[in-house]
Amino acid sequence: MSYDAINRGTYESRRLVEQYTRYPLQIAEVMIFMKYQNAFAGKRVLDVGAGAGRTTEYMCRWAASYSCVDYSSRMVDHCKRRFSEIECLCCDVRDMSTFKDGQFDFVLFANNGLDSLGHEDRIQGLSECRRVLADGGIYVFSTHNRNYRHCRTEPELDFTADPIAQMRRIVLHRRRMRNRVQNKAYERDEQGYSIINDSSHNYALITYYIDQRTQSAQLRDVGFEPLEVYDSSGSSIPLDGADEDSSWLYYIARKVSNGSPV
Repeated sequence: MSYDAINRGTYESRRLVEQYTRYPLQIAEVMIFMKYQNAFAGKRVLDVGAGAGRTTEYMCRWAASYSCVDYSSRMVDHCKRRFSEIECLCCDVRDMSTFKDGQFDFVLFANNGLDSLGHEDRIQGLSECRRVLADGGIYVFSTHNRNYRHCRTEPELDFTADPIAQMRRIVLHRRRMRNRVQNKAYERDEQGYSIINDSSHNYALITYYIDQRTQSAQLRDVGFEPLEVYDSSGSSIPLDGADEDSSWLYYIARKVSNGSPV
């Protein structure tokens, strides 16, 4: 089984959908939305990997038109029930042919959704996000940070004097160990990026981690101009600035036309 299929199966979990409904906006997202409000307020917005609608509630209020997509049918079904008035489609970022070239002014791909894909599929996803953006449009996304000091961990069993709570921890630890054993074989290190079975969702995911320089190069290669990088605390940091304490980073980029920024 490919790790793309493993990740997709995880996102189809009913438990995960329920978990995602409880997530608020992240600090970095709040800071970015405040600074780049003019890029999406009153504009055409596409929310990729919208999940259960964590960012939908905020973005759809400001946009002139708002569409959201996710490749998990269960996530999309939940989002449709929650926001019956918006367009929410089951769609894969690698093939967004349902949308026209330059259809949107602002594309958001939050919560590290791009990292569920392998390297070649990631480049295809970046290219599709650029294609559906109008010239000069803004692309905002987050991705796991290869320089994070704790990106590689192993399952650990915590102890408590409460016997019922301890039994629950043992059951959870066994699940984590099973997932870890099954998924660690997919790990590998390449120049600029790594594929890591991290602790997310009890080691159920195989995740793409990338450093700042390589990510900026990927953006330029597909036709974006990198503008800013934010760490998880909501601080804007310079390229190759200190980022070891941030498990993920947010990137803001602008679509360039004919090789030049618009």
